[in-house]
Amino acid sequence: MKKNYTLKITLAMLVVVLVSLVSFVGVYKGRNLLKDYSYGKDLSKRQIISFTVSEKENQENSGNAVELNQEENAETTNEENTSEENAEGEAAQEKSEESKESEENKPAEENKTEAESEKDKEKKLKKAKDIVEKRLVEMNAEDFEVRIDENGNIQIEVPTDIDISNIGQIISEGKLEVKNTTTNETVVGSSGFKSATARMNTTSYAKPIVTLDLKFTSDAKNIFRTVNTKHTDEEGTESDATFAITLDGMTLYSDDASKFVASAKNGSLDLVLGQNDEGKELQKDYNSAKVIVALINNEELPVKYEYKNLQIIESSVNLKSIVIVACIIFAILFAYALIKFKGKAILPMLSIVGMVGTILLVIRYTNVRVTLFTILGLALVGLFNYILILNALKNDKSFVDNVKDIVRILIPCIIIAIVFCCSPYIQVSSLGMTMFWGSIIMVLYNLLITRVLINK
Repeated sequence: MKKNYTLKITLAMLVVVLVSLVSFVGVYKGRNLLKDYSYGKDLSKRQIISFTVSEKENQENSGNAVELNQEENAETTNEENTSEENAEGEAAQEKSEESKESEENKPAEENKTEAESEKDKEKKLKKAKDIVEKRLVEMNAEDFEVRIDENGNIQIEVPTDIDISNIGQIISEGKLEVKNTTTNETVVGSSGFKSATARMNTTSYAKPIVTLDLKFTSDAKNIFRTVNTKHTDEEGTESDATFAITLDGMTLYSDDASKFVASAKNGSLDLVLGQNDEGKELQKDYNSAKVIVALINNEELPVKYEYKNLQIIESSVNLKSIVIVACIIFAILFAYALIKFKGKAILPMLSIVGMVGTILLVIRYTNVRVTLFTILGLALVGLFNYILILNALKNDKSFVDNVKDIVRILIPCIIIAIVFCCSPYIQVSSLGMTMFWGSIIMVLYNLLITRVLINK
């Protein structure tokens, strides 16, 4: 019997040591094979990409304002000329009164026009911000923030793992067209595209490919059925025209018009955007496809932007300091358990390290964003486990009964954690997911590992 207990304890401690080494040190084969943590904005580097309203946009707005003033002045001049013609026989006093009234009304009309123009500008900028946010959501960007100032300049704050070139495309106008490149005519505009999806096909070809699936509206399909696909040059020679899909003037795909229409008239078109071995290059092609999908599935941007600068900001939280503080607190709790229960507390207390390591492994592979609230959730689970071990060491109840007592306390916590998991706020959802997975792992881990070490 004693040999069986020794074997169980040895195996249990081997599990604790192995899990701790894998979680805290890693598994290396040239590089760490473990998945990296996904950090929230309060613990990670962030990049802020700034864009300004393009000079062309400002010139267009200024031109519109000048035209508006010119029209107002023209209207005023016409009114004055008409008044002069009709009032030739009227008294000079009446002319003076009319002129005075006109001068009094003119500032009020100008103020009204300026107020309406300012209101339209605010709507335009708000729409631009909403479209950029929708595009970021469409490309599955997480933990981002879009800020826009009164002049229309935009700042997009995202994690550093998002390619800045993709953000540059997200802020583009997003004007999609089917053009006859032979005659430079637009066949179908942006309104003719119904939707788009990006897919990664890893089975049908020798190398994985990334495809962009386009869907056209019924109006676009009717255009494709009746459009002329031939072109006659100056010498009278007829040939097949070339149709192309362009995005902000950049050609995504082109083909003979007859071949293009043969597929597009049925309402869909599949484009191959990249083919690579699985890895970073394939993922890059897929991310580029998702950006195009984000542009197609949302409206055109009403404001034109130009890149200004990129700023990298460091986290204000020092993770090493948090780890050191956690180690000091654990050492104090360890010392208290040793003083109270002496040698029989050593192995159960060391098992807490293995439990924390197990939770951290699960956090890695369930894509939980690590934030300060994640650390709080981990600390709460660790505290519950510490209380369970102290109660079990008293030997007042069986270990299973002590686990049942903790489970009764954890049930409301798990329910709250599930609610938190559905929160749109990263910090709250990370706390909920950490508490949820931590509670489940704590119960299973203690029944399988800690019970063996306490019942020795």
